Amino acid sequence: MSSSLSNQSARSAIAPLIICAVLALFVAVSAFPKYASSWPWTTPPKVANQAALQSLRDTGLTLADWSVEQQTRSGIGGDDWSIQQLVHKQPFTTNPDRIFLLLRPQVWEADQPEVEWVDIKGSQQWKTDSHQQISFTVSQAKIKPDFFRAWNANQTYAVLQWYAWPNGGSASVARWFWADQKMQWQQYQRMPWVAISLWLPIEPLGNIAPYQDLAKTLGEEVHTTLLQTVFTSKKS
Repeated sequence: MSSSLSNQSARSAIAPLIICAVLALFVAVSAFPKYASSWPWTTPPKVANQAALQSLRDTGLTLADWSVEQQTRSGIGGDDWSIQQLVHKQPFTTNPDRIFLLLRPQVWEADQPEVEWVDIKGSQQWKTDSHQQISFTVSQAKIKPDFFRAWNANQTYAVLQWYAWPNGGSASVARWFWADQKMQWQQYQRMPWVAISLWLPIEPLGNIAPYQDLAKTLGEEVHTTLLQTVFTSKKS
């Protein structure tokens, strides 16, 4: 009998504690959104040099030895790109003296690189082959664009594509993602980026190998110009 009374007494003592715990949990859950809303990480990190990135869609880039024959802001895949037709000031004897430079910058905090290459390929109805990754160095950072042949019913191109950011560049979205995560933790800012697609018109279904050096030289110049303009204050 005494054992039964003891168990009943223990249960009676525990019951108020359980009720208190449930009430405390309810209060905590109810209050959490108010605390969370004041936590600094609930506000999206800002984009470094956001204004300069946004204006890039309207202005494009100026490259030495190349004149801008035409510059337009046009939608591709739902995003606005700067599309420039550039003409070399002194025509080449073997290389194309007219090229196309397409730039798609990050323009707001949650804007991330995703399907830019797919959008371009679809908009131009390209078939592609001869894919390879090449590299060049700008300000001690190794840039790794994709270089390939693309063609449709009208034209064949040697194409160089990559995402540029202040301390690196790659055709791979994953490379930017890790650079962005590091910048968010260290500086509480998004890593600014620009998608770059550079087209060199070549002979129908021609070999792209003879154009690789020119593509690399132009890639270096484009990336360097971005560092000196839209990325100028963030070269960490």
